Amino acid sequence: MSAGHGDPGASAMMAKLKEFLHRSENRICADCSAPDPKWASANIGVFICVKCSGVHRSLGTHISKVLSVTLDKWTDNEVESMIEVGGNSSANAIYEAFLPEGYQKPHPDSSQEEREKFIRSKYELQEFLKPSLRIVSHETSDSGKDPGSVSHSDGSKSGIGMIEFIGILNVKVIGGTNLAIRDMSSSDPYVVLTLGQQKAQTSVIKGNLNPVWNEELKLSVPREYGPLKLYSIMTWCPRTTSWGRPRSTCKQ
Repeated sequence: MSAGHGDPGASAMMAKLKEFLHRSENRICADCSAPDPKWASANIGVFICVKCSGVHRSLGTHISKVLSVTLDKWTDNEVESMIEVGGNSSANAIYEAFLPEGYQKPHPDSSQEEREKFIRSKYELQEFLKPSLRIVSHETSDSGKDPGSVSHSDGSKSGIGMIEFIGILNVKVIGGTNLAIRDMSSSDPYVVLTLGQQKAQTSVIKGNLNPVWNEELKLSVPREYGPLKLYSIMTWCPRTTSWGRPRSTCKQ
């Protein structure tokens, strides 16, 4: 059943959702603490601001299904799922359970780059979850989505569409030398790592053909993993590694 306009039952469900939104812990964005969020990730169960909603959309609906609290039609199940999670505080207690001490979350005025890096780490890479517990949402069929699955340290699984992770891969990106010019006299390089459907990215260094990042990127390693791929963006030089053995770097 869709919680749309003109249906008394649907209107009651939307009223219930808006009442839930006005609980104190839901009055700020779950990711950057911006006030008065008007968007939500229906399958994750968090209320988010318009800036963070754009990043959530980029993750794909198999990870985060973004809906407007005021403009979109909601199904009864979507409303009930939001309420069942318990709100932003309850969701963050799971997704930020292992947030490193001193880690700075984005704030309302953070750059889009900072916002995207945090949100991808939090929901897509699940860096702040206990390693033995991975909550995974992805498509199960053309007719619907699986809201999530949980893997436990004893090997048991709950839910359907489970992806089992066997560890975390840490990759330190040091720097680059003599990169190709892509903008008159320079370039704005950054590095992207991909492993399956996962992606991790360094910061962008403006106007530098010999960038130094010294950044550590993390990817969850599924039991059935493929090649790790590295891209030097702006020069678009793909490089594929067999597991743990990088091939020679591309010539720029």
